[in-house]
Amino acid sequence: MKNILLAILFLALAFTVPFFFYEVLIFLVAKLGAGWVFGTIYIRLLVIILTAISFYLIFQAIPKTRKLKFMWVFLIALGPGFGISFIAPIYQGDYGMFSSDFKPSYFSDLDDKTGSKITSNNSKKLVAFFTTTCPHCKVASNNLGYNLEAGQALEVNAFFPGTKEDADKFISTNNGKEFNYYTINDDDFFLGLSGNYFPSIFLLDENNAPLYHWAGEGVNFTCLDYLLDLEP
Repeated sequence: MKNILLAILFLALAFTVPFFFYEVLIFLVAKLGAGWVFGTIYIRLLVIILTAISFYLIFQAIPKTRKLKFMWVFLIALGPGFGISFIAPIYQGDYGMFSSDFKPSYFSDLDDKTGSKITSNNSKKLVAFFTTTCPHCKVASNNLGYNLEAGQALEVNAFFPGTKEDADKFISTNNGKEFNYYTINDDDFFLGLSGNYFPSIFLLDENNAPLYHWAGEGVNFTCLDYLLDLEP
């Protein structure tokens, strides 16, 4: 009876973890420095292991299967455990460097438009264009904030249209407290540089030429890991 109760507990844990997939992933990345891609693999492996322990305890409670080794139970639980982990789906765009071909050449004008000294800095730089109402912008902002918490060396320079009050609110509610952020009052300039994609995030080289451009859902786990490991 004790084994059955423990089996139910471990199976309940296996089902619970995927419902908190993102929260567990953030803990692994921001607190333990595990990395985004590895973190997603680890969480799914954890679900499989919890499922395997549950199965093993059930088999231990049945006389005919009591001598079954854990390795075989793990193989039996592999399919069901992986299936349970899909409560948190794997999306097609979660992995891969989806850099677009849109690479404008006039980033040096940013300093004049914003009163900043970003492009005069002779090192690699990350430039992000957000709008305050864009859902993907909020996700990207939060994740880049967690990257900085995990030790990303590259600064995040975020640009917004509209008012400073709107930008302040976005930054405070979407984990952007460590960003350098600015507003641009020239809509044509803002849309021209961003390509009218949001979020629109560029990695610029020392001469302000775009190395990568990630747009929308392209700011994925692979992209975040690349930025986390990048030296300025």
